[in-house]
Amino acid sequence: MSKKIIIGTRGSDLALWQANFLLSELKRINVDAELKIIKTQGDKIQHLSLEKLEGKGFFTKEIEDALLANEIDIAVHSHKDLPTENTPGLTVAAVSEREDCSEILLIRKECVDELKEFDLKENAVIGTSSSRRNVQLKFFRPDITCKDIRGNVPTRINKLRNGDYDAVMLAYAGVHRLNLDISDLHVVKIEPHKLIPAPAQGVLAFQCRQYDEKIKEMLKQIHHADVFETISIEREVMRLFKGGCHMPLGVYCKKENNTFHIWSAQADDKDGMIRRLYATGENISAGEIFEKLKIRKNQSVFISRDIDTESKYYKVLNAAGFSVSGKSFLNFAEIQINELPVCDWLFFTSRNGGKYFFDQVKTIPQHIKIAAMGNETASEIHERGYKTGFTGDGDIKHTADLFSSIAKKSGVCFPQALHAKEELMNYLDKSIAVIKLPVYDNKIKLHEPVAQHDILVFTSP
Repeated sequence: MSKKIIIGTRGSDLALWQANFLLSELKRINVDAELKIIKTQGDKIQHLSLEKLEGKGFFTKEIEDALLANEIDIAVHSHKDLPTENTPGLTVAAVSEREDCSEILLIRKECVDELKEFDLKENAVIGTSSSRRNVQLKFFRPDITCKDIRGNVPTRINKLRNGDYDAVMLAYAGVHRLNLDISDLHVVKIEPHKLIPAPAQGVLAFQCRQYDEKIKEMLKQIHHADVFETISIEREVMRLFKGGCHMPLGVYCKKENNTFHIWSAQADDKDGMIRRLYATGENISAGEIFEKLKIRKNQSVFISRDIDTESKYYKVLNAAGFSVSGKSFLNFAEIQINELPVCDWLFFTSRNGGKYFFDQVKTIPQHIKIAAMGNETASEIHERGYKTGFTGDGDIKHTADLFSSIAKKSGVCFPQALHAKEELMNYLDKSIAVIKLPVYDNKIKLHEPVAQHDILVFTSP
């Protein structure tokens, strides 16, 4: 193209990084371009929380207006900021690769407690303007307070350093792209399947006029169709909920081996209990996710464990509209530990393993490291005053592979049930010496009939 392309962008450090990224992508295909900085409503109004800004598109409208007025040729946006309905006359002609869409917590070091979830001290104050982050953080840590925060990424980090907050939550992509020095802060990265990101988080949208065929053809050369496929599902779920970017809704989709994996979390408002859903399949639609996240009425669930109203199982199912009851069908009995085996690691595969071990063993040698199968088991260990050197993701094969990479040629002791399954041990690297340590036994209770329920859930007790 002979005419120099004009790219419209906001003026924040992160927005300029994004615009310069587009400049480099265009240069790669021999297209010259320049930037034009445009202030949006979201940039001008800094004293109000995001929820109090009226309408949708408060970080995008003025840039879109400039496109429609032919003042710029391409607009670059954080895709998560765009409304789900295209502005008449405009189209998203290309999307970027997806940056890691995890969230990170930046914590002042004096506010760190590594024995608690997310390494946050009790009753910590977290800076976030996102109701989506708010409801999900409080699901895992009901004791914390989320306090509104505005400003660009460096401004928010400076507010943290000034002591306005104990921690701030930000998108990993923004901090990573700016290459900021955060060495004075404690960093906790939270994977997207646990704290579910905004639809299209980590993706850039390149927008142009709907009938500008030359620009559309040019942008097609830098388009990532695989990313567009997955984020389209995420954004369609948001459209079905009629939500903007401040709705308490997280959706994350990835595709592996022609199979979609979708994690979603939704609440009615920032004070509501979240409804979480994981779905997988070769052909799965946003409509299915939407229907499954909606509140169910007049349906009952039975869970095969003793359950109380403070448990996460109860809270999530109750928020989804189910009536919930539960009962364990097992009796448990402690097995005496006569001597702690010589080992390098203690690997706990269940909360019960942790309970019956630490009920008897009050101290362990300092050289022994501790591993946990998943977050629930790790919580039991933390409650006993010990840190975990490794926490798996609950998937047996994946956890075994990850642990093997750091524990080769080690001796690993498994405090467990007398008749525990050995699947995890069998997947471990053959150089690892496995030591079984029975710490409890479980036996089936006398059969008791269970009333009729719509759904039965069988889970570890």
